[in-house]
Amino acid sequence: MSEPLEAWIDGAIGETREALVRNGRPIALRVTRASDEGRRARWGEVYCARVREIDKRRRGVFLDLGLREEQGFLPLGEDGRARMGRERLSLHEGQGVIVSVAREAARAKNPVVDLQDVGHDGEAPHQIARHEVDDELVLAKPADPVTRAKLDALTEDALARTAPIPGGGVLTIEPTSALVAIDVDAGARQGTGDPERFALDLNIAAAEEAARQLRLRNLGGLVAIDFVSLRAKSHLKLLEEAVRSAFAGDPWSVQFGGLSRFGIYELARSQLRRPLHEQLRDADGRLSVETVALMALRAIEREGRAQAGRQIACTVSPEVKAWLDAAEIDWRSALSGRIGMRWTIDAQPGPRDRIDARAL
Repeated sequence: MSEPLEAWIDGAIGETREALVRNGRPIALRVTRASDEGRRARWGEVYCARVREIDKRRRGVFLDLGLREEQGFLPLGEDGRARMGRERLSLHEGQGVIVSVAREAARAKNPVVDLQDVGHDGEAPHQIARHEVDDELVLAKPADPVTRAKLDALTEDALARTAPIPGGGVLTIEPTSALVAIDVDAGARQGTGDPERFALDLNIAAAEEAARQLRLRNLGGLVAIDFVSLRAKSHLKLLEEAVRSAFAGDPWSVQFGGLSRFGIYELARSQLRRPLHEQLRDADGRLSVETVALMALRAIEREGRAQAGRQIACTVSPEVKAWLDAAEIDWRSALSGRIGMRWTIDAQPGPRDRIDARAL
């Protein structure tokens, strides 16, 4: 019987974060943003959509979902027809359909949808339902300072290029457009005088941590893990079993390819949600302007609660100030509702991620 899960949830201004924790260790992290409403499709949402284009070369249908930035993609079979349950249907441009989001947009690809029904008139495409777990997050309340701090630290760790392996050693995690590459390094890990046993123990611990990190970061697709070399066939078998065991509780589908002669283990993990780094970072690897802006709002709120009655002044970079001034979300009324009208935000040249929030 699996251990019960604990949830850390923080309904911050413009962003809700939820971490699932087992035995004190986070195993999953979800981030939802107010700015995504009407812009991006999320896993499990249901839409009234309209067929925009049937692309025989790509063997799929592009759909208008009523979103500003994304269109849906419905795969077609070799016969050029769409699957709806056990039925195979031919679609035509302009037709109205009901679809559910099976996979969020990732790696510059459109969200993938499943066909649920036909007969919709195709006018005014729009969302008609979201996944029940996202409904719960919409109602989330601000977390206490301790929980919010833990989520801040977890988010930072989940965006890092490296992750420590319990017992010593480090994983280097590199998401690319083709695959996720994970390197296993012993680092300063202490071991016995048996190099082969040391490598096996390191690899088993690395397999468990790799499975946790992939789930935590919402990473999927082809995954290649470069384990430390093993020689004994019995140890190779033990490592194979350890990898399968590490992913046994994964909620996303995982297919195992096995170890190559070079010690590279290949597997494929379904990509259902948008990877965390694509949500929170730009393509150049920097935290996005929106991410920093929402961090600044949390910093102002934190100072406002800690320094009751005092004016809070916050300085951010010009591009972050510009995002806030554009008011893509109604953050002003939300912030005033939490700490009152006692804050100012000014711009000052400097690094994008520099935030200076202080009580006057």
